Amino acid sequence: MADIITLTILFLIGIMALLIEAYLIYSVLLSRFCKYPPAFPAFGNLRAKTLAEAEKILSQSSKSLKVVDLGCGAGGLLLPLAKKYPNHQFWGYDWDKVMVKWAGFRGRKLKNLKIIKQDISTVDVKEFDILFSFLDTKALEIVSKDIFEKISPNAILISPAFALPKIKAIKEIEAKSYCLPLKIYVYSKSRNNL
Repeated sequence: MADIITLTILFLIGIMALLIEAYLIYSVLLSRFCKYPPAFPAFGNLRAKTLAEAEKILSQSSKSLKVVDLGCGAGGLLLPLAKKYPNHQFWGYDWDKVMVKWAGFRGRKLKNLKIIKQDISTVDVKEFDILFSFLDTKALEIVSKDIFEKISPNAILISPAFALPKIKAIKEIEAKSYCLPLKIYVYSKSRNNL
């Protein structure tokens, strides 16, 4: 009996691995050969410290802030914040319709959350107070300078794991996760807090 259970578990793990591989191939093809990377969730200490950095700002603000995640994937950063801070507004943009559908489904009961399928390089970012940009270096090269020039002077841009090319962070937070030496980079045009 134990052998059947073990074989069933191994079979299910194999099926899951095939589905993940199929999704990655689909994503690479759909993204025009990695113009934007496949969805990769924030994890471990990196996710926890990114959320904590955003929570510092959200919890101290008396006005309703607008938060956006450029490349939101399945909503791993937005959903917990939207649940905890119903007085603030949250938007997630992603190019991948599978991730947009999944994030939309997960956040369907949240009135302060909108998930939108759109090329992130075309998002009008000037109205947002907090921006997340969890993109790899290739995607950052495409969008970072343009986005940083368009954000409002008091906006805070938080980039987990990847530094924006040629832009100096106002803060770097050590976020070692699963033995990976990761950092969170925080940017602002001005040093004023929200």
